[in-house]
Amino acid sequence: MTPQLEEFLKAKPRIDFLIAYLSLKVPSGPRKNCFVILFWVFINILFFFFVILHLLHFENFNLNFNTLITFLSIGGLIEYGFRLLVGLFKRQKFEKLLLNIGEMYKEQQEDEGLEQISKKHLMNSLKVFKFCDRVGIRLFVTAGVLSGVYFRLNEDYGLMFELPFIASDFKDNFLWNNFLYALQGFFYVYMATALMTLDVGIVFLGLQVIAEINILRDYMKMLNEKIKTDPKFLKKIIKRHCSVIENVNLLNEIISETSFYQLILTCNALLFGMTFLITYATGIGNYMIIMCGASLSLPICVFGEIIKNKTDDLSDNLYLTNWYELSLKDQKTFLIILRMAQREYGLKAAGMYDVNLYTFIQISKIAFSYCAVLYSLSQ
Repeated sequence: MTPQLEEFLKAKPRIDFLIAYLSLKVPSGPRKNCFVILFWVFINILFFFFVILHLLHFENFNLNFNTLITFLSIGGLIEYGFRLLVGLFKRQKFEKLLLNIGEMYKEQQEDEGLEQISKKHLMNSLKVFKFCDRVGIRLFVTAGVLSGVYFRLNEDYGLMFELPFIASDFKDNFLWNNFLYALQGFFYVYMATALMTLDVGIVFLGLQVIAEINILRDYMKMLNEKIKTDPKFLKKIIKRHCSVIENVNLLNEIISETSFYQLILTCNALLFGMTFLITYATGIGNYMIIMCGASLSLPICVFGEIIKNKTDDLSDNLYLTNWYELSLKDQKTFLIILRMAQREYGLKAAGMYDVNLYTFIQISKIAFSYCAVLYSLSQ
């Protein structure tokens, strides 16, 4: 068993949980995973119902911090449900991509140099995944707790949810009010944890795709050396390249619809956050909204940027090889690989909009522009 396969098998229970959560594959997993997934779904459905109830009980609608957080909470909960629903319909694509990743870890190379390349990139991808899993979840849980404390210390913001069938006598009770703020913090912690867990699952898939692209790039760099000792080396590159294309397309199909919604929600969060930031520059809550809004789509935009840049560099790496020294038969095979490398690969939201850092910057500019317009009209 190779070291990378051994590390992959150690992380497999966590990976299986993340994929099961992304695709709502509840019945086939361990009972503990089923309970956790169903509990998170139940808590967020309950929270969505309470937030909608709060929105419906507005007597005089005013655009303030309370209504802003309420709308953004609804948007985040809708995103949660939408991602689970899309994952349910795309379960086969998740399973296919995970199967391809597993085959990549099981693959053994007879050549020691090629084996070292695979080991380096696959092990690095697992290290980054484990770091994101540990730090990301804890960061969002901490953010949820701090948000609950911040809302409790600023009672002017009020509660962002409402419990039905509660007698009015309880509403002025000190202990009951503190319980409601604690319950609100509990809801936000679970919503943040649920959304971050979905993102960690996508991060794992994205890291494996990037690792495979890196392996292919290093294979191409060794072409001049390996073609002399291994006549079938070009076929190995073609096989690896076809696998890269398949996995990039699978990842693209998996995140296509959800990334589009994330970009829209990010734009709205940044718009309202910046608008309130101009009016209330000292409010920490506005900065929290901007950071949370940015975190909704920034990770997937970073992955899109990395995948696009690395796939674009593949053709450049091929140009640097001594292709003119190959035999006529190998030159024909080389042209096939070159043609494949020259195609543009990357992630697209709804199959139309590029998902990369440029898109994220453009969304930020749009949000800031509308924010300036709204502020000028309010004066």
